[in-house]
Amino acid sequence: MKRGLPVSIAPRSKTLTTQQAADLLGISRPTLVKLLDDGRIPFERVGTHRRVLLVDLMDYRERRRDEQYDALEEMRSSLGDETPVDEVLHQVRETRRARAAKRREEAGARPDRAGVRRPPR
Repeated sequence: MKRGLPVSIAPRSKTLTTQQAADLLGISRPTLVKLLDDGRIPFERVGTHRRVLLVDLMDYRERRRDEQYDALEEMRSSLGDETPVDEVLHQVRETRRARAAKRREEAGARPDRAGVRRPPR
């Protein structure tokens, strides 16, 4: 508030719809549903609808942010200050590909013709 940034106040026990949760994370609703079904974010069912606790969503966001910072730190420690920009960009791409492959592998994805793992249908 002091810096003039918007602030939201909500009780920690607040439940969110999948659309509200996806909007809060800045991802699509189908992507959020996949995270829920994969067990990465706890949820409860109310009839046929999924509901996510705000506290669980904030925990996931913090874990994800920590993973991203750890990956950046890992990459930074492997590159020196005099490393050319092109090499840094190449390393970033390779790190992102490796992380994505690891996530797909953990989700039980299948490889496609090019050897790239795709999620099951």
